[in-house]
Parts: sequence; C-alpha cells; structure tokens
Amino acid sequence: MAATIQPGDLVALAGDDGRRVLVRAEGSAQKVRGLGILSPEKLAGLAWGATMEHGSGAWRLHKPGIADITAGLDRKAQIVLPKDASRILYECDVRAGARVVEAGIGSGALTSALAWAVAPTGRVSTYEIRADFAEHARRNLTLAGLAELVDIQVADVCAGIAERDVDAVVLDMPNPWDALDAAKKALRGDGHFCAYSPLVSQVERVRSALAERGFVDVRTLELIERAWTVHEQGSRPSHEMLGHTAFLTFARNSVET
Repeated sequence: MAATIQPGDLVALAGDDGRRVLVRAEGSAQKVRGLGILSPEKLAGLAWGATMEHGSGAWRLHKPGIADITAGLDRKAQIVLPKDASRILYECDVRAGARVVEAGIGSGALTSALAWAVAPTGRVSTYEIRADFAEHARRNLTLAGLAELVDIQVADVCAGIAERDVDAVVLDMPNPWDALDAAKKALRGDGHFCAYSPLVSQVERVRSALAERGFVDVRTLELIERAWTVHEQGSRPSHEMLGHTAFLTFARNSVET
C-alpha cells in the first residue's frame, strides 16, 4: 500500500511545465501562489506520487527534496541556482554537523541548501543587511521546515563575524573582499571559503584580496548547464542552455607556522 500524506506534511506539487509549488497539508481554503484557491488540508490522505487535478492542470504530489524546495521558494531576489549551489556544497565540504557562515540571504535558496546539508546537528549562520530580505527568507525557511537550523542576523558581515572555528564561509554579496578579514578570523585553520560573483571584475578583486591574506588553493569556476531534448527519432542539445550566472571563487584558509 502506498504511503500517504499526513496532516502538516510539506508537499511539493509538481507541474508538467517544471513548476514546483510548496504547500503544507493543513488549513482551509486559501490563495496559494501559483495555484490559486486551494484547501491544503485536503492533501492529507492522498498517496505520495499521486496526481491531483487542480484548475486547468494536473499536479503530482511529491515528498520534497532540496531541489523541490529551492524551486518552490517564493522569490524576492534572484536565487543561487542549483548548478552553482550544488558545487558550493561539494567544494566547501558542507556535510551533516558542519558549521557554515553565509552572507547575503536573498530569498533563502542557498541557505536552504546549506541547512539541508548540515542537518540534523549542524548550523548555518546568515548575515543580511536588508531586514526585508531576512524576513522574507525566514518565511521560506519556516515553510520548508529548515528555520531551526539557521540563525539569521540583520547585520553587515564586513563589520565582523561572531562565530569562530567554522567549517566554511560563503559570501553572496557585491564586495566580498571587504569581508575577508572577518571570514579569516571566523574560519578554522583549513576552513573553506567561497565567493559568488556575477562580474569578472569582482573575481579579480577578491582573488587579489585572498592572496594578500594568505588563502591557498584559490581557484575560480564558471558552470554552464545544458539540457538535452531526447526523442525516439533522435536527440539534440536544448536551445535553452543555462549559461553564465556567476563565477565561483573557492579557497582554503591557512595559518602561519
């Protein structure tokens, strides 16, 4: 017998067009972004993987993974996309129990991925200078069930990081070089650093600042994602390639001997 959705479960409604809408299976009729009017409580008792007709379309009911969560977030700012977020997790060795400092929460997409990876015993500390972004991301994290893993501070990371001996510092901000002194103090001796920078001029400045402060293993990547269209008659690359989003600059902290 198929497992069923329980009251209060987070459900990812997946449309054929790739859309994801996150809903908790509780509460009476309400307006849900991307769906219109829905009674979420009626999802309880339906089977995971079932298809629900709603409005003019059909929606599959999925137990959400981190890809569903980030795709279904209510966006207030441009998010760090999965192609970049997954590489950040990989390069910075973000795992269960890790302690990570992030700056620039935006809509909370990368924050969600970091929290998902460090669960259940790790911690993400986020510095965000805009109170409206912090509050918006907090709502997204609460809906996703990840808020308890994240400390959000409305503060300028360049003024200092309170945490010490953290495993990684990830900066999604226009001027990451201004936060490097704070990042170096916060990181453990061989901790990981990442800067997410849309412009090559930002990369040049942050790499120069990393060299001045003795960071090692410095490297910069740009990731390109290309889907494929597959048919029985033949296959070809998609014309809608996901090109440049940002440059990822990675480094390791080092201590003087």
